[in-house]
This record gives sequence, structure tokens and C-alpha cells, in this order.
Amino acid sequence: MKSSEIRQSFIDFFKKQHQHSFVPSSSVVPQNDPTLLFTNAGMNQFKPFFLGNESVPYKRVVNSQKCIRVSGKHNDLEEVGQDDYHHTFFEMLGNWSFGDYYKAEAIEWAWQLLTKEWSLDPRRLYATVYNDDEEAEKLWKKISGLSSSRILRFGEKDNFWEMGDTGPCGPCSEIHYYKGNDMASQDPGMVNTGSSLYIELWNLVFIQYNRNENGKLHPLPHKHVDTGAGFERIAAVLNNVQSNYETDVFLPLIEKIAHISGFEYQSDGAGTPHRVIADHLRMLAFAIADGALPGNEGRGYVLRRILRRAARFGRKIGLNQPFLAQLMPVLSAEMGGMFPELPTHSSHIQRVLTAEEESFGQTLDRGLEIFENIAAKTLSKSEKYVPDEDIFRLYDTFGFPLDLTRLLAQEKGLAIREAEFEKLMAKQREQARAAGKFRQEGQQELEWHQMSYSDSSHFIGYTALSTKSDLVRWAYSGEKCYLVFASTPFYAEAGGQVGDKGEIKKEGRRFIVSNTLRMDGQNVHIVDELIPIELLQGEFELLVHDSARRSTQRNHTATHLLHAALRSVLGAHVHQAGSYLGPDYLRFDYTHYQKLSEEDLSELQRLVNEKIIENLALSVTEKDFQEALDGGAMALFGEKYGKKVRTVKVGDFSYELCGGTHVNATGEIGYFEIIAESSIASGIRRIEAITGTEAIKRMMWQSKTIKELSVSLQVTAAELPQKIQSLQDKLRLAEKDLSQARQKLLLSSVDDILKEPRKLSHKDLFVNRLDVESMEQLKILGDRVRDKMRSGVAVFGAVIGNTPQILCVVSDDLVKQGVHAGKWVGLIGKALGGGGGGRPHMATAGGKKAELLDEVLNNLENILS
Repeated sequence: MKSSEIRQSFIDFFKKQHQHSFVPSSSVVPQNDPTLLFTNAGMNQFKPFFLGNESVPYKRVVNSQKCIRVSGKHNDLEEVGQDDYHHTFFEMLGNWSFGDYYKAEAIEWAWQLLTKEWSLDPRRLYATVYNDDEEAEKLWKKISGLSSSRILRFGEKDNFWEMGDTGPCGPCSEIHYYKGNDMASQDPGMVNTGSSLYIELWNLVFIQYNRNENGKLHPLPHKHVDTGAGFERIAAVLNNVQSNYETDVFLPLIEKIAHISGFEYQSDGAGTPHRVIADHLRMLAFAIADGALPGNEGRGYVLRRILRRAARFGRKIGLNQPFLAQLMPVLSAEMGGMFPELPTHSSHIQRVLTAEEESFGQTLDRGLEIFENIAAKTLSKSEKYVPDEDIFRLYDTFGFPLDLTRLLAQEKGLAIREAEFEKLMAKQREQARAAGKFRQEGQQELEWHQMSYSDSSHFIGYTALSTKSDLVRWAYSGEKCYLVFASTPFYAEAGGQVGDKGEIKKEGRRFIVSNTLRMDGQNVHIVDELIPIELLQGEFELLVHDSARRSTQRNHTATHLLHAALRSVLGAHVHQAGSYLGPDYLRFDYTHYQKLSEEDLSELQRLVNEKIIENLALSVTEKDFQEALDGGAMALFGEKYGKKVRTVKVGDFSYELCGGTHVNATGEIGYFEIIAESSIASGIRRIEAITGTEAIKRMMWQSKTIKELSVSLQVTAAELPQKIQSLQDKLRLAEKDLSQARQKLLLSSVDDILKEPRKLSHKDLFVNRLDVESMEQLKILGDRVRDKMRSGVAVFGAVIGNTPQILCVVSDDLVKQGVHAGKWVGLIGKALGGGGGGRPHMATAGGKKAELLDEVLNNLENILS
């Protein structure tokens, strides 16, 4: 049975036979949950429903969710490729009930699908239940006919699900499958022990309680079902193969890897590189398709180390050049039907993969050579651990992820001390920021005081900037107050647009709202002071800062125009990869692999301003998601859209899905000016621009500056470029003449330099601190000194560009005696906080501590002895 057929049969079973609504997978890059690096379970996108913060648009749901587990609690990375079933990327098949059916239906339908639709042998199946869940145990006996020996009870660790320390929770029931060949030797005691013969296929979670701050459980008014079945494991079981990698989920990729490497795939340890690469390619492709990018922190660093791990395993089978992009057509062909984001963004994914591999390749070879030396020294001393400082240097200088160094060490029979590595990391950068970047302001656990039980905070800010509304709930945290109102004109930070600022009023008191965030489906207003408790009830007046909101709206609409202009000028491969939309300026990140020329930038600016002058009216409508896409609306990287979406159309020029606030017509933007263009990552560039009053202020400043320059240089504005070029040419000639004069003066001082030698081991040592512009000048001087120096060593020191530099020259007779300039400068450079090297007759060094230069030169005899 093909994997695509298995997935579809699961969806059809619940959709057609049991009236579930199909909901597409959410992005693997969570959009509204800053506590997660990646989506790691099917329930993530439904979290607001379980918390009761958003109304549920459907009672029954089925889907196949893209999941990534590579960090934190669910870190399966070390097992990937080594066993048959651990993966960094996997699909979670699931069905949900939101206050509709419960245990009986969930158990009956799971059993029916497994044993009737898919014909699994009941003699291989086990059910586990929570210790106290007698209801589930009785249902399993009644529905499945399983004997008591196959219905097993476990404690909270294995069979009780919780979203967090507080909140919705409940018992769960797992279905396990025996993969062994000897049916008679089955042992129920091996279930939930980690044995590869007894694998979990499906987890049925029954959410029936709410745990309060004191840890007590209270029954929920509505009970829910949340189930998750591992797609890759089910495909292996239904196709009667021992390994997930032997299914058509992985085999096409593995066969392509074997083809391009020339190494035939083996199911034993020799096939580990094929399995690792196939798995990691899937994880990377889906993450990049959903908007993530390799980087040095947080989510980006996870991608970078996964990619480098794949590249490292590639080298084990002869893939020494970038190769991951060659696998993308196979992955797109196999999975693009279910996940169209893969073929849609295939070229972008390939460019990112190739750029990252090329970057890594430039440092990997040198790093591997250094590791070999480190390992050899460690083994020669009969030590067990690779030195902590060396591990850190490999990471910091050569970009080696800790996983890669661990892997290299294991191959040599060595180990690493991760705790010591983490200490060194903490000194070099604040690693704690990585986790912090995924927890927005206000996302800490708050003790909410509920004033009413409205489902959510209704946003009215598309048409109003002020209102009166009742307080729904509030919380204190530190010196801040967090408030949720029944309705609000305050836009909560989302889609790159900053949260609104403003003020709220009650009983003659005025409180400043410093930010508005979206938390668990509600607009939360943050006040930087503690509002008196006696005021925290009833109706408030809410007012958004008008000028800031209107400036932000101008910038938001301008980004839509810029996006369309980029695709028009550069090509359809351009997609949005991030944005900042505030009242002060706009920042737009986009996919492109080349620096924009001045002509490109001018054309972009001309095109956007042309649309502003045309004063195109914006058409904002709500439509079904698929209807909007079919009509040409552009969905953005990694965004999760509901069944109904908001579309923003600007004439016939731009058409996007967008929940932000906008101007009514493009003429309100006034003027658009690009102020910066840069690269921020492999294949990702950034444009910064201003509009409206900020653009006008900049134009006025530019006009004033041009007038002042014209007066100062006594030319017209049109003649300024030519005049400035002429002055620059004259300046370059003058600097060249000055440099030559300094060089002549320097060379004329050779006799003085050689007048008063110091002694080192009966050798003449000439030491001088000089004022030079470049190391090249020092080398020219060094050649002249060697010509005139009959026997001796000359050491020159200079500070060039705030950096201490050393040149050492040795006469030919001393070179023959074994004096080596390269070794001498190595010692001198070390004393200056750096290093150096070179040939026996001439060598250079550099350091970090310019303030030590005089001291080092004065103390050379001791340093060199």
C-alpha cells in the first residue's frame, strides 16, 4: 500500500465515514506560540480551542500535521539513522473532537480503522490505559475483544497527557504493535520499555480535566479528544517491513542518494549516511518552505546544525560537494501533492541548501584537519575527553555544531564534556537568548483574574480607533498590568506589524498602553504600571494613538506594493521572508541571491511611487481560503490560515492574504524611499524604507544638505557629483604622494635603525617601534634592512588600524645557524594576544592588545629566550 494511499485512507475514513472536517497542516514554524521552536505535535494549532480562548469553528477535525522534533524534551537527533523509527521530521495523523464525541467513539473508530480497514492482526495489538481510567479499560474489552493481558495499565509518565503545569489535561490510551516474527514469544511486559519490537502506533488523548495552580484536577464542562498516529510507522507496519526507511516515504530519496554517491544502500550500519541524509533533507526542506532559515541562534541554529550533520554524513559516502539540492525534485514529486509548499518554493529551498553547504564546505576541511590533530594529541596522552577549549574553538571558528564534534569524537573512541562546552558558550554569547527569542513579552505564565467569560477579545480596529468596552480579565506581572477587553480597537502584534500603543481611561484616570500582543487567541493590552485593583472591573474607554497607527498603515500597504514590485523587477522566485512594520520605518526581507544594483533599486522605488501617485483604492474582503488562492491571492511563507481569510487587493498590482491594517488608497502613503538594502542570510536580502512624513523629513534634509554643499563648493546642484569626484581624485593623488614621501623617509632611516643593537644570545638584535600606514611598508623596510644588516635580527613594531603588528627579519648567516623568524614572531604575537608565522628570513605577527606593544618590544629578550 503506497504511503500516499495510507494517508488519504486515514483522512477519508474520518472525513467521509464520520463527518470530520479536514484542516490542512499548520506550518512547522509556529506563528502564534513563542514557546515552541518548531511544531512538534498535531495539537499545537488547536491549542487556543483547548484553552477556551477561541471559539471552535468545527466539532470534528482530521488532518496530517507536519512535525519537527530535534530539540528540548523531544530530542531524537542522536537516534536518527541509527534505528528504524526515529526521525527529525515526521507526519502525525490525527482526529479531534471538540466537545463532541468522546472515549467510546475514539476507541471504536481507531480499532475499526486498524483492524477492519487496514486489516492489522489483533493478535499483535496492545492497548494501554491510565491507572485510574476504568472507563477506557472497559471500552477496550467491549469494543476490541482484547484479553486482559493485552490491556495494560500505566501511570502518569506514560498515560496522562498535560499541556503544561496548569490547564487542560487528561488520561490517554495508546495502541502498540508487536513487530516480531515469533507470535508465541510475545511479552506484554515489553510494552512501553523502548523495545523496537513493541512500537506505539496511535495515542488517544481524552481531555477531561483542568489542573489549577494548586495542582488539583477539576472536570471540564466540555470534553475533547486529541489523537496522534505516526504516519511513517504505520506505513512500515502496513507494508510489513521492519524499518520506516524501507517504505516509499524514504526509499525514493535513498535510491537517489545511492545514485549520486555511487554507494549502494545497505540496511545495516553502512546505510546510516543514506538514512540520515534522507531524514534531514525532509526536515530542512519543510522548515525552509515554511519560512525558517539557517542562522546562528535559536531556530536558525537548529537548521544549520542539521544541515551540517547531513553534509558530514554525505562525506562518508563520497559526497564532498554540495548535493542536498539535487534531492529536492525527488522530495517534491513524492510529497508535493499533499504539501504544495514544497514544489512552490523548491527553487528557494535549493538555493538556501546550496549556499549553506558551500559556506560549510569552505571551513569543514580545515576544521576536520584540526580535529584530527586534536584527537591524535588526546589519544597520545591516553586521555578520554577532547579538551573543552578545542571543542569550543571548532564551534566558534569553524562552525562545527556540537553534534558533529561528538560524532567525530565517537569515531575515535573519545568523548566530550557538554556541560563544560555550555559554560564556554555562555562566556562567548548569551546563549539563554536563544530560548528567549521564542517567548514574546508577556508570554510568561500569568495569573489571570477573570471578570467575565467572553470567548475572545473582538477586534474592531479596522474601522475604529476608539471604543468603550468591558474588562474581560486582567493580570499583574512585575510592574506591568495585562488586560483583555470584550472588544478593542488595539491591533495586536502579528504578521510583522507592531502592536498598537495608546491609552485607556476610567473614572478620570489615564493609563498608557505600551504594547498590544496576541496571547492564546486574545488581544492583550500591556500597561507599564499597576492599575489599582478597585478600578479593574467594568467599562473602560480605549483610544489608539492615531498618528502612530496611520504611519504604520502607510508602511504596511507600502510593503505590499514593494513585494509586488520586487516580483515584477526580479522575478517570481521572490517571496516574503519576514518584515517589520512600525510607524518609523518598514523592513522587508525577501528571497533573492544577489545584491541589487542601483538600477534595480531605482526601478523598485519608481514603480512603488508610480502606484502611490495613481492613488489605487484598496479592496479588503473576506473569502474562503481556497477561493482566495484560486483568485490569485498570495499566501505568505509559513503562515497558518483558517477556512476564512482576509484579502487585501491594491488595484490589479498586488493581491495578498493579510490580517493587518492598511490605508484606504495608495495616495495616503505620500512618498516611498528605500534607505538601505543588505544581505541577512544565505539567499535572504533586506530592504528598509520610509514613507509619509518620515520620507518628507528625509527629502527636506537631503535638499538642505545639497544646497549647503553647492554653496560651499561654489557649483550648482547638478555639478555636485562631478565636483566631488574631482576632489576625490585630487585627494587620492595627494595621499599617494604623501605615502611615497613617508616611504622614502622611512628607508632613509635604515642606518639609524642599525646603530644601537641589543644583544640576545650573542646575536645583534635591532628593535624599533615605527609609524607606518601598512604592513607592506614594513616589509619594504625589512628587505632594505636585510640588505644592509651584516648579521643580526631586526624586529619592528607598529600599530596599524588599531592593531599591533610585528615584522621580524633575520640575516642569511643566522638563518643558516637555525634562527627562524617565523618561530620568533609566534612568541611575540602570543605576548600581544594573537599569533604569527612565516619564513625563516622574514615573518609577521599580529595581536589584539595594542596597549602592550611598547612593553613587549622593551621586553623582547625575556620573551624570546
